[in-house]
Amino acid sequence: MLEAHPKMVAHYPVEVRFTRGDDILLSPCFQRDSCYMNIIMYRPYGKDVPRLDYWLTYETIMKKVGGRPHWAKAHNCTRKDFEKMYPAFSKFCAIREKLDPTGMFLNAYLEKVFY
Repeated sequence: MLEAHPKMVAHYPVEVRFTRGDDILLSPCFQRDSCYMNIIMYRPYGKDVPRLDYWLTYETIMKKVGGRPHWAKAHNCTRKDFEKMYPAFSKFCAIREKLDPTGMFLNAYLEKVFY
């Protein structure tokens, strides 16, 4: 991807780590051993860097290979994406709706994820 787009710049380091699968419903490692590949884009104070194309391209690649985003990282995934990524997503949603029927703990981000 970087070779095809020479003006797109990747910053280093790129973090790579491996983890065992688990049984946590919304874990990126749910029911599978996983490899985390975290990218970063430095944003010097007061300067804007062209990061959005890089992140969107990376996210597209990760979706194609079965990647699941880290919940604390920026992403563009929607409920439909999560339903494909997480086998127990509907089970988690049912539990969440039972425990928070009025949506007291929802915010704009979580509404995008769960609705």
